[in-house]
Amino acid sequence: MNLIEELKNYCDINNPVGALMLSGEWGCGKTYLIKTKFIPSVKDTYVFVCISLFGIDSLDKLRVEVKKKWLEKASEFDSLNGTKVSRVADSCRRIFDTIKDRLPENWQKKGEVVSSIMDLINFMPISNRMFEKKVILVFDDLERTNISCTDLLGCINDYCENKGFNTIIVANEEKIKDRSDNELSYREIKEKIVQRVIPFVPDYEEVVSNSIELMSCGIEYKGLLRKNEKLLVKILSGDFNDNAIIEQYKAKNYKLGSNKEREEYQKEEEELRKLLAQRPHNIRSFKCAIQDFERVYNKLVKEDIQDCSNWLLSFTCLMMTNKAGLLQKITRYGHLFWYLNVEKLYPELFDDNFIVDGFSKWVIQGEWNEDVISKEIQLFLKKEKAATPLEILRTYNLPEVDEEIIDEGFKDLLIEVYAGNLSLDEYILFLYNCCYSRMYDFDLPTIDWEKVREGIRKQIKYLVESDEKDSHSHRMIGDDSKQHFTEDEWSAYQIIKEFRDNNVWIYEKNQKLYIDLISSDLNVAFRELSNKRYNKFSLEMEAATINAFKNADNMDKNHFSGWFVGIWGQYSNSPEIEGHGTTVSLKKLRDDLNSVMQEYKEKGKNIAAGHTQNFIKKLEAIIKTESEDTTVEQ
Repeated sequence: MNLIEELKNYCDINNPVGALMLSGEWGCGKTYLIKTKFIPSVKDTYVFVCISLFGIDSLDKLRVEVKKKWLEKASEFDSLNGTKVSRVADSCRRIFDTIKDRLPENWQKKGEVVSSIMDLINFMPISNRMFEKKVILVFDDLERTNISCTDLLGCINDYCENKGFNTIIVANEEKIKDRSDNELSYREIKEKIVQRVIPFVPDYEEVVSNSIELMSCGIEYKGLLRKNEKLLVKILSGDFNDNAIIEQYKAKNYKLGSNKEREEYQKEEEELRKLLAQRPHNIRSFKCAIQDFERVYNKLVKEDIQDCSNWLLSFTCLMMTNKAGLLQKITRYGHLFWYLNVEKLYPELFDDNFIVDGFSKWVIQGEWNEDVISKEIQLFLKKEKAATPLEILRTYNLPEVDEEIIDEGFKDLLIEVYAGNLSLDEYILFLYNCCYSRMYDFDLPTIDWEKVREGIRKQIKYLVESDEKDSHSHRMIGDDSKQHFTEDEWSAYQIIKEFRDNNVWIYEKNQKLYIDLISSDLNVAFRELSNKRYNKFSLEMEAATINAFKNADNMDKNHFSGWFVGIWGQYSNSPEIEGHGTTVSLKKLRDDLNSVMQEYKEKGKNIAAGHTQNFIKKLEAIIKTESEDTTVEQ
């Protein structure tokens, strides 16, 4: 069917018996077709008055809107023929003068009630001809109005049947709902008012091609879009064999069982059919997807991803599903089942391996976290390189792994788990996979959970003592998922959670840094250590401090006490610093300084002794403050 020709044929009809409806899904390009293709093709023959019904909630407002748009269209003739538009203006002025003469004298002076030509809209007659051209009314967004279908279509029929306007209605007929049981149904009244319904199906190849070519983007990115143009058309058009999808689902899931089980299977099949029938074809959503993906593309290229095609296709599928409100969010088992509906709607094109959580959160929640996304992409690259069963089990979710690989590699994985050789994120993945094994009824070898917990502690100790970093962005298990994990699994996770929540890693790292710098380079220590976070002044830190002070020259000794008090002077008021242990270490430092001061005095090093005595006094003030605070609390 040639839609343009169908629309032209309708407009050629004199005294139409009903309106013409162009019906199609939301966002499929109906309005675009009318305004950019059809109207320009016949603009010299007809005058088009286009009215959006979106949000209009009364017939009075609708009639005013029609007249207003009619007058606006008439004013456009100003550039073509000033005399004709003057005729319209003169008509408005005559009506204005007639009404004005009947107003009270004080209203005439103040200009109240009627203040401009636009106020005369209600009094201005309109006709189905405008300067010898036929006027075509176009009502858009029929399903988005707040007027009842009976009243709305009755009003449109008045323009069409009684006033002789050729009338085109643009709507998504599937979304039109009957407002009341007491009214005629939409189906009943449509038969009396709508002459013919034309289903609109866009040329998806043309839409995708135009969207790509008209898009303002980088040359390399446009090349990626062109490379995947056919598959992008398949996503937008929904050109999938739904019957085959349903048959594959039945073959995979249907099993012999009780009548109740068969009923449940039938219910699931109906839900799948319903989902497939809702597969979106929204052009605006598609344009959003390929526009937003450019940011993802730039990030992937920066992280050294060579081929971004699968990422593009999966991202577009996710965006289309989410925009249509069809995304299935099941947080109880993490993110794995977020994409069930996307996989059903776009088989073979959507692959959740090419959708990291950071991209999903951006699509769904609008949150772009650069650090999280970078880490997840690096994890993807690591998964890509995984070759042996052990490497695969360290990086993949269990449902993504073949049974043979699990059988072959899980015992080797346990050796690494017990030895503390997994990263903390890998330990959390291990816990998730233990959970997944129960979901999929897959038996794993016996696990010694005390050894698992000890392995986690070994990894934490390694992180504290080495230069390795536990990234700020990392895997986690929400408290609302606790019910799905065994007591052993949950207790193992709590060791990791407490380590991260309590900033243990940061404190331990900073203590180690304090000891290293104060023992090697005081100038760097003075500069770098003041703004670090500590949870205590330990005995190890005390030993490093007294040795550093003893080895310092008098210039550094002179600054040493002020710098030290700058870090620890308010420790008793800091909730994150462990007070008792810090007090013990400070008292030891004071006592050690007293011994050092006596040595300096015996050797006649009075300047050094003076710096030491000054340090002791400042320590006394700190310790005294803490003691007084303790007394008050008691």
